[in-house]
Amino acid sequence: MILKYSLSGFALILATFGGSPVVKYFINPFYDQKFPQGFINAGNLIGILERFLIFLFLLLKQYELIGFIITAKAIYRFGDIQGTNDIKMKLSEYFILGTFLSLIWVFLIYSLLVISINVFV
Repeated sequence: MILKYSLSGFALILATFGGSPVVKYFINPFYDQKFPQGFINAGNLIGILERFLIFLFLLLKQYELIGFIITAKAIYRFGDIQGTNDIKMKLSEYFILGTFLSLIWVFLIYSLLVISINVFV
């Protein structure tokens, strides 16, 4: 039982904080200096919170709440990205890439956790 909780805690930390450099690595080639700037490092903090909540909801088997987070994030950002100019199109694609990369990272770590628990516990 202790091993299960230890693995879960480690996976939660890895999914939450380990995702930042991974997402940044894959998304940096798409960054455009013309994107509107928000608070310094706010995007990174949002990603950390997003990955934390998604992983937590996976552990708690609250899958509908994952959909709620993604929907709320998309609705909130819709006003920022709607329009026809080139920058808004690039910003929307950048936003979607970051969200999907975060989701993939969390699902990967969660899958590894489930496999580890089934093998070792």
